[in-house]
Amino acid sequence: MAGLRNKKWIAIIALIVVCGGGTAAYVTWKPGTSKPAAGQQQQRVVQVTKGNIKVAVSGTAQFEPRDLQNIIAPADGTIKTMNMTRYQEVKKGQLLFELSSSSQEASLKQAQNQLVTLEQELADLIAQQGRMTITATADGVITLANNLDAGSSVNKNGKIGTISPSGILTVKLLFPAAEGLQAKKGDVVDLSITGHMLTQTGIVESVDKNLKADANGNKLVTVIVNVPNDGTLSAGTMVKGSLSIGASKVEASSEAALEYISTVTLLSEAQGTVKKLNVKTGDTVHAGDVIAELANDTLANSITAKQNDIERQKVLVSDSEDKIKTLQVFAPFDGIFSTDFANKRTNVLNSYPVGATIESGTQLGAVASFNSLQLPIQVDELDLPSIKVGQKANVTVSAIAGRTFEGEVTQISSVGTTTNGVTAYDVVVAVNNNDQIIKNGMTATAEILVQNKTNVLVLPVEALQTQRGQRFVTLQKEDGTLEQQHPIKIGVRSQTQVEVTEGLSEGDKVFIPQSAQRSNLTQAQQDQLRQQFQGGAGGAGAGAGGGSFAPPAGGFGGGGTGGTGGGRAGGN
Repeated sequence: MAGLRNKKWIAIIALIVVCGGGTAAYVTWKPGTSKPAAGQQQQRVVQVTKGNIKVAVSGTAQFEPRDLQNIIAPADGTIKTMNMTRYQEVKKGQLLFELSSSSQEASLKQAQNQLVTLEQELADLIAQQGRMTITATADGVITLANNLDAGSSVNKNGKIGTISPSGILTVKLLFPAAEGLQAKKGDVVDLSITGHMLTQTGIVESVDKNLKADANGNKLVTVIVNVPNDGTLSAGTMVKGSLSIGASKVEASSEAALEYISTVTLLSEAQGTVKKLNVKTGDTVHAGDVIAELANDTLANSITAKQNDIERQKVLVSDSEDKIKTLQVFAPFDGIFSTDFANKRTNVLNSYPVGATIESGTQLGAVASFNSLQLPIQVDELDLPSIKVGQKANVTVSAIAGRTFEGEVTQISSVGTTTNGVTAYDVVVAVNNNDQIIKNGMTATAEILVQNKTNVLVLPVEALQTQRGQRFVTLQKEDGTLEQQHPIKIGVRSQTQVEVTEGLSEGDKVFIPQSAQRSNLTQAQQDQLRQQFQGGAGGAGAGAGGGSFAPPAGGFGGGGTGGTGGGRAGGN
């Protein structure tokens, strides 16, 4: 039974030849058989030479922009400005459109106002910290507020007392109307101090011409008299005056009390407790004199707490400002804006003029850069390990004959798609398109160069024989005899050639039987045989794409993605 199985294995192996999929051809002899007789099997001779071997993986797909960003409404709002048209060239950072949102704008205004309030409150607390000493603001006699003493609590702007300048006093005297109306500013008034044998001279400041009546119905006028104070007078002192009118002397109808000509209210500029009080009511003070000292043990903590409140409020303001900024949408890079990415048949911008409302997430189109396109081809799982980011690729475009573009692998998917038991992975090849000759959606084939060895020893793959994992060739020796199973070691293998790393030298002659000529096996049959005898699994992934990208004058076609499975190609 073992012999029968060996015969069957040898017979099947003899059928495997090199075809488009890159499967090597193996021609073996069953151990122990003799060299085929002349005429029974015709052979051709090849010579070991130096050459180049290139191994590549290819796939076909449709081009799509490498850089594309959808332009959507960031929030519910009203269109404030609209700077986009259906097919428009844009520059990075250009304002495309702007929304207004009454709720977000109100939130920002409220947050900003609250921040201003908190900052003012902090400034006030800091100012209070430096104003714990109360000083006189003028020269004069001080009158303290009721019950003010050491230990008293005072509020900010609370009344400490009053300061009245005492250098000049004033008094309002009533004179008979006939004579009093004749008095003029600057006239001298003689004053007598009630209860004292003292006299003082006053000066008429003004006459109030509004008539008054006494108990007897006599008409009176008020004459206001300023009285210089040499320190002997004080507010509240009663005086009576006489006024010279022509040659006559007219007495005031009654005495009146001296008053301070002005009064300055002294207020506390900080909140706290009176720690020290340096004056009492009636004392004469001068501007700058220390009236009282305050203490406030909680002020420092209040300042720290307010500073923390401000920092939190600044975050709220910043968040609100960021939300307002998101209502402005800018071009992410240089490119073309088109509504076709949102709707190929209708210009969606017609529904959103300035003043129109729009819902969050509404797509208005996209900005795409066509200076760099990408081709998402699918690669068989057997070939995926040989693909690396950064590998170069030759790209041919179906619609552009006679030109090959240079590409580079930029992405390799880690998630495969299985179809009919065959798993394929997306591999993205980027292509420079500065001249804009390639259009979105065009079909192209990328051939990724996996290995490229130059100036190595090569043989046609048909010359290679295998037995139990060992590689052999039929070598013609210098004396003309044949060595049927000359062992060799191989390296890279392409569709038509194999690299010889050990066992042969340049110029050696190797025989290839005519039975190792190419057959008409299909790619699917080769893949099936490859899976059976090499333990692999392969196939062709399938993808679909469509449409084209025309210049703006012609509109934007629908670009699809996808591609045919990656096959292995090779050559010398």
